[in-house]
Amino acid sequence: MNATAAFSFHYDFPRNYEIKLLDSCSLANPAEELHQFPARLEEGDRSGIYLRVTSPGLPSWIGFFAKGFDSNQVASGIYSCPDPGSLCVVVGGYAYVVDTGNPQRWLQIEQRPVVQVKPLPDLKLLLFAGFTSISGLGESGRLWTTERLSWEGISIGAVKDGVLHGQGWDLMTDKEVPFEVDLITGESKGGAQPQAIMEHGDKPPS
Repeated sequence: MNATAAFSFHYDFPRNYEIKLLDSCSLANPAEELHQFPARLEEGDRSGIYLRVTSPGLPSWIGFFAKGFDSNQVASGIYSCPDPGSLCVVVGGYAYVVDTGNPQRWLQIEQRPVVQVKPLPDLKLLLFAGFTSISGLGESGRLWTTERLSWEGISIGAVKDGVLHGQGWDLMTDKEVPFEVDLITGESKGGAQPQAIMEHGDKPPS
């Protein structure tokens, strides 16, 4: 499948760069510097995508972003960020946030895999939902990660008055239970709490 067809672009925040998907590194200009994400690739990191990143007044560069998982259950896409100079690339559930003006400055979102990305332009926040918790990215970079909200499986719902509403799966009852996340602090209420159960010595049903 063509890379352009496989990835969607989500420019919900203003950005000061342009992106072009490349089918391979061979399409890069020899003068363009190549950056790899992560910087040191493991044997399983050989598949991924190539992007050309161009910012006004700066030399363009090529980025190789390693793919996490080969699954349609995880997120993939290219997103602008609350910081107009930052780019977020999600490949097979691995999410990388890169300073386009200095690609040596980057971070990987700790949700591995990311299963859903939700931009919140009014709050200048980009959310990353994993199977058990949620991470938030603001203008200055990574802000917070919630406690575990589910044994495995999160549904993100509506945002009201700065609070995210969602549901997480509770193994003990085999039901979806509601939770709330304060989008300023990342503090949560409700949801399933597997960590608390295990700390008290209780065992999940077999």
